[in-house]
Amino acid sequence: MTAYPTALVVACHVWSADADVPVAVDPLVLDWGGPVGDRHHGLTMRSDTRQSRHYPRGTEIRNHRQVSIVEETELDEVAAAMGIARLEPGLIADNLYLRGAAGLTALPRMTRLVFGSGAVIMLGGENDPCTIAGAMVGAVHGTRPERFPRAAMHKRGVTGWVEHPGEVRPGDIIEIRA
Repeated sequence: MTAYPTALVVACHVWSADADVPVAVDPLVLDWGGPVGDRHHGLTMRSDTRQSRHYPRGTEIRNHRQVSIVEETELDEVAAAMGIARLEPGLIADNLYLRGAAGLTALPRMTRLVFGSGAVIMLGGENDPCTIAGAMVGAVHGTRPERFPRAAMHKRGVTGWVEHPGEVRPGDIIEIRA
């Protein structure tokens, strides 16, 4: 049997459509649409500026951005670059905050995160930093929204979609199958 690198789930969050900020959950329930209760939940999504080369804005497409995943070491580097102490779990609307997956943002597309519950998340690639997350950081740390995208380039984590449903909890160990 192959030994895969592992990481620890530190925190799980959902950001409902009617909430101002994400809230911690235990467990994070993943169904075919992603994290249940999250504003990004769904099998499809509307295209935005990230897909402008391929579709007119607002075109319904497969939701490949169901889950947002970040890694503690990378966010510590972002915080240091911004001159703040720490980016707390959930602050930038991450659904999963991991420890021990250094280089998460650089993992190749189609890498699987496999959880003990049987849940599997397929990674779709880097999550480009934006001023929406920057405004969330600014509300807590008093920084300007545009500082975050500059500091977080190639360290903002990844997005993915649910390949197999299940539950995820803080304290879970995951396998990283690249």
